[in-house]
Amino acid sequence: MSADFKVIYDDLSTMAKTFHDQATDWRKLHSDVAPPIGSGGDPGLDHAIKEVADLILGLHIGLADKLDEHGDKVGYARDSFHRHDIDVHGLFDDLDLEKG
Repeated sequence: MSADFKVIYDDLSTMAKTFHDQATDWRKLHSDVAPPIGSGGDPGLDHAIKEVADLILGLHIGLADKLDEHGDKVGYARDSFHRHDIDVHGLFDDLDLEKG
């Protein structure tokens, strides 16, 4: 394994691990993002607050899922790079994070 190949492989391994670690850390913030909702004294207001809180929670979960997805894509690119000794252009094709 050439030195350049080793650097790219190690960087991709670190990047994949970082994406997955950050997704896990982001999910741990669940209780901070979704605290118990107090009553506003009006059923209409309470319903609106609950709907907004649910949307915020959905965005929070969606971001964690995207971080994991990107970690999986980087892991796939790393494995592909390792298996096939592809060129750097092929590596970025595998990474294509814009598709997901």
